[in-house]
Amino acid sequence: MRHSLRILERQLDRLAGGQLLTLAACGVLIVGGVDYLTGYDVSMSVFYLAPVALAAWYGGRSSGILIAALSCTSWFVADLAAGHRYASPLIPVWNALVRFSFFVVTAMLLTALRKSLRAQQFLARTDSLTGLCSRRVFEERLVHDMALADRRNGVLTLAYVDVDDFRRVNETYGHAGGDRVLRLIGRVFGESLREADTAARLGGDEFALVLPDTDSDGARQTIAKLERELRKAFAAGHLEVTCSIGVVTLMDPAISAERAIAAADEAMYQVKQTGKGAVRFGVLGQASQPRAATDAPRAPRH
Repeated sequence: MRHSLRILERQLDRLAGGQLLTLAACGVLIVGGVDYLTGYDVSMSVFYLAPVALAAWYGGRSSGILIAALSCTSWFVADLAAGHRYASPLIPVWNALVRFSFFVVTAMLLTALRKSLRAQQFLARTDSLTGLCSRRVFEERLVHDMALADRRNGVLTLAYVDVDDFRRVNETYGHAGGDRVLRLIGRVFGESLREADTAARLGGDEFALVLPDTDSDGARQTIAKLERELRKAFAAGHLEVTCSIGVVTLMDPAISAERAIAAADEAMYQVKQTGKGAVRFGVLGQASQPRAATDAPRAPRH
């Protein structure tokens, strides 16, 4: 049931403005028709509100107000057509205005709530400093991309990136300078990777990359490009900064995400232990056994 509701919500989110308004307007007309046929025997007030809520939640404030006006008009016409008598002809007009005011307020509240929820979701899934994905999104996409590689019998590369001596960076350039380094890394990753790739900040000075459909050769090319762009960015900012990178290409779809993360982290840690400022490549899953990692030439320090 919950899965079906999520599918329905995704479909509604994908509706264009005109399609959404058409759907909500049809709902209003159906409610108005039922209201006319049932008269005062059945109260339809809540049902008039439903299309307004639908339009406001998925289409925004303007759509909600438009459907609110249509809903109140539909109620007014159905009421008059049913021949209801009032002590004064102004009473149904007053009732329609009250309904319209209530529907508009409801539409505005729902729009504000939707905007707030989307902002919270964005903050939960995006690192505010770098604009990259959060750890949660990284883990979700890694599992998704590994499952996709399993179905397609493909490959995937995972990389861990860590800024060397980040404490020294903060002491040398100040915390604002340290933040600038992290933003530069985020910008380089965002501009240099493919749309299908995932770049995430895991926390502090640690980053991770998920590169779908990328074998060992492709990984070397991608990492070499990132190294070049990072050196350019650091040099342009007059920053003496290097990064240690551990890269693992997954050849066996049966490998778990936890094992892949541990392997990439271990490769990065080995770079730290042997001098920093370099890249260590490895392959997991060839004939169900990890192959020996190969060190790339160490990047020059600035």
